[in-house]
Amino acid sequence: MIFNVDVEKHPSNNLDRYFRIGFRLLCWSLVLLYLYAILYVVFLPDEGSPEDSKEGWCEEYHPQLTYDECAVVAGW
Repeated sequence: MIFNVDVEKHPSNNLDRYFRIGFRLLCWSLVLLYLYAILYVVFLPDEGSPEDSKEGWCEEYHPQLTYDECAVVAGW
């Protein structure tokens, strides 16, 4: 005797598949985030010391003054 039975997948099988895909996406996202953070710290551009920027500011805005005179004018 042949029965024509259509077996449907249980909804939890599909749900389990979606959870696995979501977990993999989450893991890859975290890996990429950590990689970005590490590369950002390693290749962080050096901004120089604050004294260098102050000296550059004095040279640009008050070239006729010495650094000490410019510091008094700027209020440092």
